[in-house]
Amino acid sequence: MQKIEIKNFGPITELTLDIKDFMLFIGPQASGKSTIAKTIFFFKSLNDDLVKFFMEAVERNDFSKPTGSFGKIVRQKFMDYFGGSKHLSNIFLKYYFSPEIWIQITLEKEHKYISPTFSSKFSSEINKLAKTANDFSKSLGIKNTSLLTSKDLLQIENNKRLFYSNITAKCNELFGEDRELLFIPAGRSLLATLSDQLQFIEPRTLDYLMKTFVNKINLLRPIFNQSLNDIITARMALTKSDIDFSKIRLAEKLINRILKGKYQFDKEGEKIYIGNTNKFVRLNFASSGQQESLWILLLLFIIILEQQKIFIVIEEPEAHLFPEAQKEISALIALLSNMKQSQVIITTHSPYILASVNNLILAHKIGKKFPHKVTPKINKHLWINRNKIFAAMVQSGIVSEIIDPEFDIIQQECIDSVSQIINEEFDYLYQYETDETNA
Repeated sequence: MQKIEIKNFGPITELTLDIKDFMLFIGPQASGKSTIAKTIFFFKSLNDDLVKFFMEAVERNDFSKPTGSFGKIVRQKFMDYFGGSKHLSNIFLKYYFSPEIWIQITLEKEHKYISPTFSSKFSSEINKLAKTANDFSKSLGIKNTSLLTSKDLLQIENNKRLFYSNITAKCNELFGEDRELLFIPAGRSLLATLSDQLQFIEPRTLDYLMKTFVNKINLLRPIFNQSLNDIITARMALTKSDIDFSKIRLAEKLINRILKGKYQFDKEGEKIYIGNTNKFVRLNFASSGQQESLWILLLLFIIILEQQKIFIVIEEPEAHLFPEAQKEISALIALLSNMKQSQVIITTHSPYILASVNNLILAHKIGKKFPHKVTPKINKHLWINRNKIFAAMVQSGIVSEIIDPEFDIIQQECIDSVSQIINEEFDYLYQYETDETNA
């Protein structure tokens, strides 16, 4: 069980939270939802940075002060994620990867720069890995590569690949994390509007997470030079691995319902074809709902198709979507979350997302007893186990769990809170309409 502590950071005054496999945060804008999600993602992403640190250390043959050097990397990455630290005061962030392995971030008081601290066990393990890397570097014994044969060079590269694979496995063990990491930020429609210029966008104009997201899109777009159906058919013909194609077909069905068309990328750019016709609309002229949801849908499709182990944060999956489509995208996220060892964090403003997830929790609860009753209505692959989910309301930096401990579902009053306020206003106003009519 991993855990995070946050104090005096953004809107969050104080929070201690166990990390569950499915985490849902709902609340008003600027309440602290994104702060929590980004901070969790930040700590988990440091695993990749430690792997890269050792790879670069081998290439440089420099293993001096490994914990101090890694601390500088942590400090720089914090700046990339959250900006400067001069305006901060008394922040305290601590992430437990296990009871003995943790990283803590505070603010150095005099100069107000970020100060990472590692648990003694974490520091000890880094030093051991540094010694292992140093020993490996010495074992290469390279003096002058120009004197080596191509066979010698090939053997060296093979040895390096094996070593990097071992280092990656050891870092994964240290962090308790071997998943791929993906952050899908809000504000995706702008990228769709600029889809034809996406590869030319100056990275420095984007924040770190958006830049990473753009790079991911640019990498994957060429895969979609054919329809989802064609991609699945090709995979079925080529693979001998044990893939549950019923899940990917379900994903395809959900995506088509949400997108109301079929996406394709070719030399002319990004298009969405209407129905089964040859008529299309270019992505930068598509609806805002299609633009916002497109790369959530396509990324989840690839993850499910490839059966990737994933830790994913999705901000505002409901953006510009009709309530029915919000229900479908909740189902698609649930389908992903039920893949082996996946972890999902959702931040949302939408009670429809909350209600949809709640139905899937209830489907699991009832479906265990009466599967023949529930399955015809809600596919079993979409059911969400109550034990894997944490749902919370975030308001003014205060995080309140909203799962009813008695019924093991999300509290109905949290789902209906906005409707209740609107109904109360209506009833208040309508009484005067009634009085005037009677008069």
